Amino acid sequence: MARTRIPNTRLRALIEETDWTQGGLARAVNAVAAESGLVLRYDRTTVAHWLTGSHPMPRVQPFACEALGRRCGRVVTAEEAGFADQDPVIFPQLAPADANDLVGLLHELSGRVPYRPARTRPVSRAPGTGTVARMVRTPYMRSPASLFFTQTLQARGGGFARGTLRTYLTEAVAGQLRGVRGELRRERYAEASQLALVLGRMYADDLRNGEAQHCYLAARELALTAGNRELTVIALRTLSVQAYGLGQLRIADEVARAAVRIAHDTPRAVRAFAQAQLAVTAASRGERGDALRALSEAEAGVGLDEAGRHPFETYARADFEFQRGEALLALCEPAEALPAFEHALAARALADRRGTALTRLRLADVLLRLGRVDETRSLERELSEDGDGLRSAAVTRRKQDLGRSLLRFGGGRRAV
Repeated sequence: MARTRIPNTRLRALIEETDWTQGGLARAVNAVAAESGLVLRYDRTTVAHWLTGSHPMPRVQPFACEALGRRCGRVVTAEEAGFADQDPVIFPQLAPADANDLVGLLHELSGRVPYRPARTRPVSRAPGTGTVARMVRTPYMRSPASLFFTQTLQARGGGFARGTLRTYLTEAVAGQLRGVRGELRRERYAEASQLALVLGRMYADDLRNGEAQHCYLAARELALTAGNRELTVIALRTLSVQAYGLGQLRIADEVARAAVRIAHDTPRAVRAFAQAQLAVTAASRGERGDALRALSEAEAGVGLDEAGRHPFETYARADFEFQRGEALLALCEPAEALPAFEHALAARALADRRGTALTRLRLADVLLRLGRVDETRSLERELSEDGDGLRSAAVTRRKQDLGRSLLRFGGGRRAV
């Protein structure tokens, strides 16, 4: 017997509340899904079907609820949207502070989850450990595993060895968190925080920003539980970078400022790392003076004894120059940004193939803005020659965007 569809009056009420058309909701769902690397091509007819009683696929429901929630300014559940008779969609637990929560989080990252801007906003309390202000400087923990996986990300991209890292976190690191006390507890949680950050960067490089956000939030809470101020700053700064890249400028600036506040008595490299991101977010808000002051303060801590240092305890010159370029671009000064990106490209380590490719792509974008098409094509050729073997969706997407941009200038499209 055919199923009788019941019109979805709850969804209709939400659409009326948002003042969206059916096409507007479809476009919003497509955009939220794209943040997590899922390509949807919904249009008004899709939403019309939902209103007559059909439901989005279970993997799409979270993106629809997130799109509606952003517009309404509150959390919208599947039940409120009229999707509740489907199998429930399980979301990873946020803010893990113990081994069981970390394992649960990692097991749930096998599917696509939406990026949720509101959850990136800074927090002032650490679960079970009091306020951030009570955290103290701790001896730096040089994790060999986080070094290995960071180098793997740089050389091969986020799509390589991500499953291995997730398994290592689940089966080895999480087990080491159980029952530990004192200094050993702080060390183990600090290592888990570092590895969660690297895993998040791998997801982000594969354009899976929902999963990346969950990892960054996990890293922040693990750092807070460890009482580790340095890693808390790094996690907040990373969340700000992600929010900025996804167009959430106000949140990006809030989190960048929180990172700078917490970094007040951390090592110079950590303070520089935080200030460089504040320069970008301040610039995006038109605060030129604040942006330039932050760049100046950041530069003082860049590249100090960089050789042989663990990536979590130094701020590389190439990374800083890239941030300088981004800040100047946000200030609408592409001509001034160009030498910063050129410096960043020249300073990239040979082993950092991913960073080199992303810097070359950003440099090509600036050259094209300045009308220097031949130089842009030269960089495009270098990318096609040197970028093979990288499993980086971010690099692939930007190469495709560059190819489309060059089509406007004639001369055919080169392979990318």
